[in-house]
Amino acid sequence: MKKLLILLTLAQLLNASQLEVLPFVDVKKFSGLWYEVARTYNSFQDKCVASSVEYALGEESEYKVYNRCFDTQIGGKLIEYSGTAKGVDEKTNVAKLDMTYFWIFTKRYEIYYLQEDYSAALVADKELEQLWIMSRTPKIEEQKLQKILALLENKMDLSRLIYTPQDDKGTYK
Repeated sequence: MKKLLILLTLAQLLNASQLEVLPFVDVKKFSGLWYEVARTYNSFQDKCVASSVEYALGEESEYKVYNRCFDTQIGGKLIEYSGTAKGVDEKTNVAKLDMTYFWIFTKRYEIYYLQEDYSAALVADKELEQLWIMSRTPKIEEQKLQKILALLENKMDLSRLIYTPQDDKGTYK
């Protein structure tokens, strides 16, 4: 009985440390421009500020993905790279996305949080090593940000988050 109790407790703790992928994210509503609010470190965004990603819906419910940021300072050299993304489970559901860059690098990302009106989102890989908090506007409402951070607080070290400086106008060169 004691071993069973220990196993159940461990299983509960392990399950508590996992975020749940949303069951459904509408491919059309998720498309469009998103501004990066915060992210975890990744080498391809090392010096990026004013980062954004645009999901342009194409044929077969596949996105063309356009990433943009400025190198080191807002208004500096514009960095752009593009790729594709498509839903894993079905064409209309993008809760799990396979993102491909440079035709050979594919990684799965999942949507763990989405404001009901599609104005804020949390996208990450399963391990939360690569994670982005995103908003439809350059500045996120504090209440929305706190809701996402509360979701993450027992799942990861929040000090790993890098908050992204944004141009208030959300413009690029």
